[in-house]
Amino acid sequence: MKSFATCVHDLMDAWITSREGAQATDIYQAVMGPTQPNVVLAVVDCRDSEIGTFSVDFIHRYSIATTAFDFLKLQWQEPLDLRSFLDQKYLRDSVIPALSRVMNGRRPSLSKGNTACGGCKIFYEMLLIPQKNAIQQCEWCILFSKIDLVLPAALQQFQADGIDLSILQLLTEGAFQKEIGARLKLSPRTIEHRIERLKERVGAKNLHHLVALWISVRV
Repeated sequence: MKSFATCVHDLMDAWITSREGAQATDIYQAVMGPTQPNVVLAVVDCRDSEIGTFSVDFIHRYSIATTAFDFLKLQWQEPLDLRSFLDQKYLRDSVIPALSRVMNGRRPSLSKGNTACGGCKIFYEMLLIPQKNAIQQCEWCILFSKIDLVLPAALQQFQADGIDLSILQLLTEGAFQKEIGARLKLSPRTIEHRIERLKERVGAKNLHHLVALWISVRV
């Protein structure tokens, strides 16, 4: 199974050696073998006059199980019309500017970062490859992305004092409630009450969810 870095290299080689006006299939065939389940390969149809009305065909879909947002179901719309995408703010702030830069510059772009989408925080690496076309507008753009992590977003900011912050920090380090109580010189019952109050405050379903929400507001 090819790594993301190897696939990026193969896609760039295919684009560099391709003729002007080549089709997207001529490029992405280079990575059509087995790939990691957290990788997305798609082709954006850029023939419309407005970027916001472009459509997306998924070639390889992200398949990591998640309940954080409905991305798995979204990928099976054929094609996906960007106008029907639920998080239009994400499109305006992240997707459309990136597509505009690649199409106007007519050069591939590799980026890494994180963004908010559908009430989640997504950490990713992304390669965008435009059609080679020196005169007319690009008809397509290949999107190849690796989603490293999807974190749920807290309903509200954590309101935490020094003890709560210590509890959250120790939880992220894998400490049990009894260990946390001993380190903070508090009873396990007090630690339990503190944790329950934090969960209620931010809408955490369980201890794992609380830790994930805590991490998501810190990164």
